[in-house]
Amino acid sequence: MKYNKNQLQKYRQNALTFDEELNLEDNAKKRFPTTVLALSLVQVKGHIRYYDNEDLSLHAEITGKITVPSSRSLLPVIRDINLIIDERYIEDEQRLKDFDETEAVFVLENDTLDVDEAILDNIIAELPLQILTTAEIADDKLPSGKDWHVVSEETFENEKKDDNNSNFDPRFAKLDDFFKE
Repeated sequence: MKYNKNQLQKYRQNALTFDEELNLEDNAKKRFPTTVLALSLVQVKGHIRYYDNEDLSLHAEITGKITVPSSRSLLPVIRDINLIIDERYIEDEQRLKDFDETEAVFVLENDTLDVDEAILDNIIAELPLQILTTAEIADDKLPSGKDWHVVSEETFENEKKDDNNSNFDPRFAKLDDFFKE
């Protein structure tokens, strides 16, 4: 779904509403080849509003399923997509400073609002950094191999403390008291 700004000008009084099923899989695999293994048809409901100051706002509710690799084993993991996006598009880049950093405000490129790209960007942005299969979640065992193993951050910190304590020579214990004055 791409809309030219001129097309949207007629929606000053009433917003342009849409309720569509989009196939974004090819675009997703092309733009994010290592992240997206598969993407179901995405149900998108929402509206685009055109304001008198020539800003556009996009509100959309998106549902579907995405298949991504596990962050531990690279096995496929199917995740539900259920998100709401609210974004504002402006023409003048200088106006970006008028908005808070927490607001989703973007500069409209080539006077065209590409809803498909906005949806795809938000789907990818919503993915967590750690994605695990159900078996990996159930089994707390981390991967290992010959002369190596993966440890959790907590285990690493505990091992580091143990190493520091075991390397301490008790003959130097009296020196600790010497520097306290």
